Amino acid sequence: MIPDGLEERHSWKTTRTLLVTVDSLRADHFDEMDRTQEFLEQMHPRAFSTSTATLGSFPAIVGGEYAAGGGLGDGTSVARAFDRHCVGVTTNHLLSAEYGYDDGFDSFTSPKGGGETLKERGAVLLDRGTLAYRVASWGWNRYQALRSRVTDIEKSFRPADDVINQFLTECEGHDEWFGWLHFMEPHHPYDPDSADVSRAEAQRVTRRVLSGRGSAGDEDLVRDLYRREVVELDRKLARLWERIPDETRVVFCADHGELLGEDGLWGHPGEMRPELLRVPFGIRNAPDLGDVVSLIDVPTILTEREHGVGTLEREAAFAAYGEQKAAMNNEHLATNDGTVRLSDGDPATDPALERQLERFDPEYVVKEDALQEDLEDLGYA
Repeated sequence: MIPDGLEERHSWKTTRTLLVTVDSLRADHFDEMDRTQEFLEQMHPRAFSTSTATLGSFPAIVGGEYAAGGGLGDGTSVARAFDRHCVGVTTNHLLSAEYGYDDGFDSFTSPKGGGETLKERGAVLLDRGTLAYRVASWGWNRYQALRSRVTDIEKSFRPADDVINQFLTECEGHDEWFGWLHFMEPHHPYDPDSADVSRAEAQRVTRRVLSGRGSAGDEDLVRDLYRREVVELDRKLARLWERIPDETRVVFCADHGELLGEDGLWGHPGEMRPELLRVPFGIRNAPDLGDVVSLIDVPTILTEREHGVGTLEREAAFAAYGEQKAAMNNEHLATNDGTVRLSDGDPATDPALERQLERFDPEYVVKEDALQEDLEDLGYA
């Protein structure tokens, strides 16, 4: 719940509000983003995702609700709460109008419908699911695979510079605005500009390691590629931080973490692990928060008004994916497999948290709730 009188005390005093989300950013790599941390006024060490995948986290981040599958719930978008110019620029196929994320925005751009690739332009003319579309899709994927063997290629996703440039242009001439920017760096395949190998090789070795076929040398390279992606994103974000007004309210977070070889696991396969559930979280010109933050609180933090099931004073957070669920507090992570300490991962007991986990009954979201072509574009299928 929001404390009594909160709305009256703050009364929407900020006229510019910005939500910045980053795909697959580990909490323990946030230290690599010194420019971003310098800009943000407060970093929260106990922030948690509501899922280990984009499908499960963004209904919380944007809608303040636990995911029920299929995208953002009708009428839940935080953009509807702002009576001002609303601009959204996303770079993930799962954050498109097809999943409801354009709701409430005056200007919304996502990979689907933006005509950013030959494949997407062709999809306008071909009905998805038809034999013609499947043949065209196969041809596009085959073209990309062959192209990566013979020459350097573009980044896997829309670069951060492009996103920032578009957002700044869209806000020109507007004294009041709400913006949501989603960056794909450092989502796999990791292909930073500063890599010691070509972009094509960086993408190949990342896919090789994530599929379990990489050598020890490959794995070390992939960890370095991931770190470089994070550092490069921070450098590009510095321009955004310099251009927006000082009084802008900002929430910065990741949608989930990433595994980099822990127990032989890579990417974000769905397990309820601290590396996936703990997320970097920072705020500027925002209200004070409790000991624990959940991504489901983001709309409430942005607006300082009740939105969904978010709160500013949280003691426990919850997450779900598939048939798995988790509960987290300031010290522990509880799952059906047991409870561990967040500080070191060692086994622990926390009866109160374990009871909260038992009572938590979400509508589970799974990978198959996304369209097959979007999973393919993101490397999941």
